[in-house]
Parts: sequence; C-alpha cells; structure tokens
Amino acid sequence: MSRLIDSYICCPRCGAKDYLLEASQRRRAACGHRDFNNPVVAVAALILDAEERLLLIRRAREPALGKLAMPGGFVDAGESLEEAMRREVTEEIGLELRETRYLCSHPNDYVYAGLARPVCDAFFTARATSFDVVMQHGEVSEWVLRPLMEIDPAELAFDSMRHALAVLRTTGTP
Repeated sequence: MSRLIDSYICCPRCGAKDYLLEASQRRRAACGHRDFNNPVVAVAALILDAEERLLLIRRAREPALGKLAMPGGFVDAGESLEEAMRREVTEEIGLELRETRYLCSHPNDYVYAGLARPVCDAFFTARATSFDVVMQHGEVSEWVLRPLMEIDPAELAFDSMRHALAVLRTTGTP
C-alpha cells in the first residue's frame, strides 16, 4: 500500500518532475517548495442514549465497508472540530446533538483507492435531542444501539475508533 505523498510526482508550485521524497516530505530545491505528510483532520461522535448505549452506524462504502463506526467524517476548511462533528452527524443520521464534550484524539491511516492518507481523528461524546434517525443511505446501511461493554472492538472500522471506545469505557460516560 502506498502513502498519498508517494504518489506525487510533480512539484505543485513549478511543475518540475524532480520532486524529491525525503522521509515524510517532498522537496523541490530549485523553487524551494516543500510538502509534508501532515494529517488531515476527521471527527466522530460517540452518541449515548439515556441507558448509556452507544449509537453505531454500519458503513455503506469503502473504506471499511460493512464495519461499525461512530458517525463522523472529515473537517471542511473553515470549520471548527465541533461544527464538523455536528454537520457530519446531521448529514449521516439526521440527529441534532446536545451535551457535546471532547473525549480524545488518535492517529489513523485512512486508506482509499489504494492510497493511505494520515489522519488525526478527534472524538466527542454527545447526547441526541431524539433518536429519530434518518440515515443517508449512500453512507450508512443501518444503525444500532449497543451497551458499551457489548461492543466488540474488532467490529469497528478503524483503530482510532477502537481507541476512543477504550477511552470511553475507562473514563465513563459524560
């Protein structure tokens, strides 16, 4: 599997093909341009109901098609983490959130079309104003509520989500 930075062959500043790969960066000495393999940012919400069950979605697309996940996605330019998390939850499952709190972050490799992109995933705990879920069917194939201790970490889509689940189990619900 290739890293996304490995696929760059031309300098985006001057177009030259001698765009050298050094450790985790690309460099073009002649024009001085450098690109780093910095992560993009994604967010997810660990939404709990009154009985402390966690809402999980089943992914309807790659990567991790068919795996369980917390609703979330990538942060858009100009968004805060909190705004992105609320937008992604509304887009994927139609819920409005209350009592949102930062839980943790964790690095992740997001593999798409054979290229791995470094990601920093930020996780929040939340409560929903209701559980009238409206799924975005291109993204989500189903949703479930499960008690925290009955979630098998191996069913989760990404390592970062397994980490967030472990943190929530350790620290307790908000």
